[in-house]
Amino acid sequence: MKKYLLIVLLVGFWNCKESHLLNYEIQLSENNSEDTPLIILMHGYGNNAKAYSQKGDFSIGINVIYLDAPFAMIPLLGINKWYDFKIENGDTTSNQNQIKESVQLVLNTIKNVINENEIKSKHVYIGGHSQGGNISYKIALNYPKFFKGFIISSGRLPVEYTVKNDLSQYQNKKSLIIHGKNDSVLELKYSSAGKNLMEKLGMETDYVIKEGGHSQPPDFYEIVENWIK
Repeated sequence: MKKYLLIVLLVGFWNCKESHLLNYEIQLSENNSEDTPLIILMHGYGNNAKAYSQKGDFSIGINVIYLDAPFAMIPLLGINKWYDFKIENGDTTSNQNQIKESVQLVLNTIKNVINENEIKSKHVYIGGHSQGGNISYKIALNYPKFFKGFIISSGRLPVEYTVKNDLSQYQNKKSLIIHGKNDSVLELKYSSAGKNLMEKLGMETDYVIKEGGHSQPPDFYEIVENWIK
């Protein structure tokens, strides 16, 4: 009975239309089936969906949605952010209202795109690079049941976060954490903290350390493909 109710809730969630949506780029597989993976990716601070979508391609049949952050840093130039933050005396503070708004817009847009394109996938993953990865962590912790897995590239756990009281919602989920060992923006300790929390919550976690810095590794798409197989 519980499993039946969960399926009904998921179908209702993804089929609900919303009026406030993000801009996005989309790449659809010719094979639109329940087994075709759907991956939602979010760019980093100061980037945009179109530029992010041009960084590479998946070689197997996968539906991909690249989302634009809602807050423009420089209007009309495609330089966007998911939220404001500042670092003072070694401490990071983030605009929690903007994070909350970004998360809700992400969920609204995913629901709309799935509905509009009649995407049938039952294997939905969400991830992002840098600040987009931070938003992915927020969604993973707050809305785990709507996704099969989470992809974090050069990200960190949110400055403020909570976890569900019902830890069973994190069971049978996957997380992929990728980080450059020479990252001068976010040290390895941040990705290690994310790995430890995901594992503590019961997620099957893969932790990949690359040679590079804060940029997304060239073999990012190959790593993700191998991970979702």
